[in-house]
Amino acid sequence: MSNSGWGKWGSWEETQALLGKIIGVSHGADAVEKGSIRRWLEAKEFDCPIHTDSSAAKDAGFPDIVAPATMAFTYGVGPYWKPGDPQQQLEDPAKQINIPAIFDVPAPCILSFATSVDVEFGAPLLLGDQLTNTSKLVGVTHKTMSVGKGAFLRQQDTYTNQRGETVAIVHMDIFRFVPHEDAPI
Repeated sequence: MSNSGWGKWGSWEETQALLGKIIGVSHGADAVEKGSIRRWLEAKEFDCPIHTDSSAAKDAGFPDIVAPATMAFTYGVGPYWKPGDPQQQLEDPAKQINIPAIFDVPAPCILSFATSVDVEFGAPLLLGDQLTNTSKLVGVTHKTMSVGKGAFLRQQDTYTNQRGETVAIVHMDIFRFVPHEDAPI
């Protein structure tokens, strides 16, 4: 069987060999800035003065306006395309977000889905911060489920700013599997 779905094909031994290792690093495409904070707030109609008013942010103990903590995911993702990259063609596979446990870790599986995400926030996102996301494979748990036989791969993403401060730590569980012939998918 070969890989006809998402993820790098390989053996469980290859998967296990990556346990505890860095499996991906991405550098945010843009620094934290007021315009993207505003657009994020507008879409959610989210009114919190520390994200829009310098005085309110300073009164709350910040050096200036801070971005909502969940924007770490926005600021920590590398660009999908940059000048010099080839243009996407209609027959090319869709570009995916950077989830190394699915796309870069070899496993004998053809399908996958996320099962959980846990986030712990740390240092605030300050104007001008540039984020890096470092992904590690921190768990491999084999399981047979109604959809098929595979393993839960636990990816830990650590978002840090240019000062080395941890902005967020994310644990994401991905079930990668080969479906049963009669699986309900």
